[in-house]
Amino acid sequence: MTDVSKSSAQLLHFVEAVDERRGLLSFACESQPLATVRSYGLPSRCPFCQLENPVSTVLSMKKVGSHQEKI
Repeated sequence: MTDVSKSSAQLLHFVEAVDERRGLLSFACESQPLATVRSYGLPSRCPFCQLENPVSTVLSMKKVGSHQEKI
């Protein structure tokens, strides 16, 4: 496993699958690209890089909210 705790770089997390019926989310961390993490609901921390809220929707919501259509 790669030791990323000494690095200050932001690692990417890729959502691979969402099962809305069971509330299951599968994602991969850039530090361990061959491993898939499964979580019921949004994970609070990535088990590999220890990043809090690795698949948070806050950033995507900010982009959508900042773009407003003019009527």
